[in-house]
Amino acid sequence: MARVLGVVRLSKVSDESTSPERQRRSIQRWADREGHVVVGWAEDIDVSGGVEPWRRPQFGRWLPSTIGKDVSAVEHRIALEESRAAEYDVICALKLDRLSRRVLHVHTLVEWCERHGKEVATVEDGINLNTQMGKLLFGLIATFAEGELEAVKARAKSSYDHLVKEGRWRGGRTPYGYRAEKQATGDGWRLVPDDYGTDTAGTLREIVRRLIDGESANAVAQWLNQDPGRTPVSLDAQLIRSGKPPKGGRWTAANTAKVVRSPNVLGQMEVTEEVLVDGRKTRRTRVVRDPQGRPLQRAEPLITLREWELANKKLDENTSKRDGSRKGGSPMLRVAFCTCGEPAYLGPGRNWPYYRCASRTTHKPCPTGSRSIAAHVLEGTVEEVFLRAAGDVEIVRRVFRPGIDFTRDIEGADRALAELREDREAGLYSSESGTREYREAYKRLDARREQLLAQPTRPDTWEEIPTGETYRERWAKLATPHEKGRELRAAGIKAVIHAEELSPVPPPRAASPQGHDGMWQETKDRVQVLIPMDLRRRVRDLSAVHAED
Repeated sequence: MARVLGVVRLSKVSDESTSPERQRRSIQRWADREGHVVVGWAEDIDVSGGVEPWRRPQFGRWLPSTIGKDVSAVEHRIALEESRAAEYDVICALKLDRLSRRVLHVHTLVEWCERHGKEVATVEDGINLNTQMGKLLFGLIATFAEGELEAVKARAKSSYDHLVKEGRWRGGRTPYGYRAEKQATGDGWRLVPDDYGTDTAGTLREIVRRLIDGESANAVAQWLNQDPGRTPVSLDAQLIRSGKPPKGGRWTAANTAKVVRSPNVLGQMEVTEEVLVDGRKTRRTRVVRDPQGRPLQRAEPLITLREWELANKKLDENTSKRDGSRKGGSPMLRVAFCTCGEPAYLGPGRNWPYYRCASRTTHKPCPTGSRSIAAHVLEGTVEEVFLRAAGDVEIVRRVFRPGIDFTRDIEGADRALAELREDREAGLYSSESGTREYREAYKRLDARREQLLAQPTRPDTWEEIPTGETYRERWAKLATPHEKGRELRAAGIKAVIHAEELSPVPPPRAASPQGHDGMWQETKDRVQVLIPMDLRRRVRDLSAVHAED
C-alpha cells in the first residue's frame, strides 16, 4: 500500500470535461483499485498549465522549491525539509497535462521523483513512468500537450489583437480613471471615463491640475491620502466597483507619478513585451499604434495632450532636490532670503531650528554679515504680516486652457511619410500588390497631413478663476508649516532677513529702492516682508466694496 498525493489542476472553472470533482473521483477510484490510500490533495484552480508544478499555490507546498535549480546540497536539504515531500509515495493526476503542459517541467518533476524514490502515475493516460516504454509514451503525450498550450496562447493573442483593433476592452485591471462598461449592443466591453461613484476620472484631473499649479507628487499624495474613501488607489477603486472591500492602499509620490505619466490617461494603450537587448531578454513597454502609425485610441482621453505634457514636465522638475514644494523641505524655502541675495535654509539649533544664509552651508562668509534667526520667529513674522496685508484677498485659481496646436501631429505625419519612402527605396514594396499598398498608405498619410495643416491654431492661455475663499479662511484650514509655505510661494511673498533690527516702516510703502520692483514692504524686528503690489491693490479694492455695502 502506497501513499498517494492527488493532483488536480484546472485553467478555467467552467471547463466541465475536467472539472475538479471528476478529477478527484477518478484519482480516488484508481487509488482504491490499486490498494493505495490518498493522503492529500493539491488542487490548483484557475492555474495555467504553463506554470511550473513547484510554483503552483497548492502543488508547490508538496514539492521543494529548489527543483530544477542549480543550488547547493544544503539548500536542497533545507527546501526538502520545509516541503511536505515526506508525506507521500506516489503523485497521481487524471492526465499528464494536469501535472503540466510543459515537457521540460514534467521531465524535471519525474527526474526528481526517481531520485527520491517516488512514482508518477496518471489515470486516463495509463502511463507507467517506471518503464522505458512508459517514458517514451510520456514524451510523446507531453509534446502534444505543450503544442496544445502554444495553440491556446496563439488563439488568445489573436483574440486580444482583434479586441484591441476594435477598441474593445479585453479584461484585466482597468487603467486608473476608467471603468469597464458593457456596450449597449451587447458586443463586448469598452473603457469609459470613471466619472461617477469612485470618480477616479475626476481625481485624475485634480491630480494633474495640482501638478501643473506647482504641487509636488509628494504633496499631491498627501492630499489623496486625507480621504482614501473618496480618492482610492487604482486597485481599491476596482475592488469597490466590483462590490468587494478595499485593501486600504496608500498613495505615494511614486504611484501618483506613475498614473500621470502613463499614456493610458490619453485613452491610448500600452503593452509590455519581452525583447532581446545585447543578447539579454528585457521587458519594454510601448504604445500600441494603428496601421497609420498613430497611437491607437481605445477610449476617450481624460485630459488633453498639452495638460499631460505639462504635468509630466512638472514631475520632472520636482525631482530636483532644490524644489521647495517637496515634502520635508523648508517651509520658508524660496520665501526667505538673506540680504546678500542667497536663500535662507532651515537648520538645527541648540534650542530650536534656525534659518541661516546659504553661504553658511558652503563655509563662506556672508558679504553682508548675516545672522541666523529662530524658525518660529521668522515664520510667525511672515504669517502675521501676510495675513494683515492679504488675509481678506480672495484666492484666485489659475487654470490652464490648452491651445490648439497640431505641430506634433504634423511632425508625426511627416515622419511616417519619410519612413514609408525609406521602406519603398529599400525594396519592401516592389511587388504589384506591395506597390498598391504603398500608394494607398501614402495617400492616407498625405491627406491626413494636409488636413492638419489646414486646421486653425490657438496659443495656450491661463485663466484666473475666483475661488470664493480668502487667504485667511484658507490659512485656518492648513495643518502644517509646509502647506503654509506653499501658499506663500504661490502668492509671491518674499522675506528678507537682516543682520540688525530694522526701523518700522508704516505700511504700505513701495520697496523699489531695494531692487524689488512691483513689491510693497513691511518690516518687523529684523525681517523685511515683501508683498506683490497686485495683492495690495486687490485688498484695497475689496475693502472699498465692503465699505459700500
